[in-house]
Amino acid sequence: MGTSQPVVALIHATPASIGPAHAAFAADFPTASLWNLLDDLLISQAEQAGGLTAGLHRRMQTLIRYAVDGGADAVLLTCSMYGPVAHELAATVAVPVLASDQALFDDVAARDAKRISVLGPVRAGADDTAARLRAHLGDGPRITAGVVEGARAATTAGDPEALDQVVATAVQAVPKDVDLIVLGQFSISPAQVAAQRAVSVPVLSPPQLAAQRLRRHFAEAGAAQ
Repeated sequence: MGTSQPVVALIHATPASIGPAHAAFAADFPTASLWNLLDDLLISQAEQAGGLTAGLHRRMQTLIRYAVDGGADAVLLTCSMYGPVAHELAATVAVPVLASDQALFDDVAARDAKRISVLGPVRAGADDTAARLRAHLGDGPRITAGVVEGARAATTAGDPEALDQVVATAVQAVPKDVDLIVLGQFSISPAQVAAQRAVSVPVLSPPQLAAQRLRRHFAEAGAAQ
């Protein structure tokens, strides 16, 4: 594939992540050609099992390899829970393979924040993101996790105004000494603008940063040719 319109395979574990991912690429990497791969049982089966089973792990590996074999120039997972699978395969394939929040975590690390609040639509997702962010950053920052009450209902109903409202309310309720807020999942990222309007500290969300990273990657690849 050429670098003028690279094919980015988006691997989704829920339909709720498709819209936010497309919106982020439309804003930050509009020349990418997006290819959606959806397995909408990946999250529910992992929740039922209490985490990633060996079978679910293999299923995500299969989806990533399917995307690469099908001609994708890059692969982006949109479900944070499966990030470890992306990290494992990234070194074994010839195209970039990004976990959903890899660019987000690197951006947080570059900011040297001391007190970080991670927000998610459900407790399991928020706690998982916070735990992996702690592992990424080390012992320095204090990281807390919270749930955006009503976010899952708003995304399920396809109600962006309700999502904006509940996320804005949640960011206003974080402790006042927090100096960075992270929206941990793609599904609530459309509310990033409303959230940022509601508070003075930076509010980061994963799909925008992932799209920006891939845009830079292909721009640099094109310049090197």
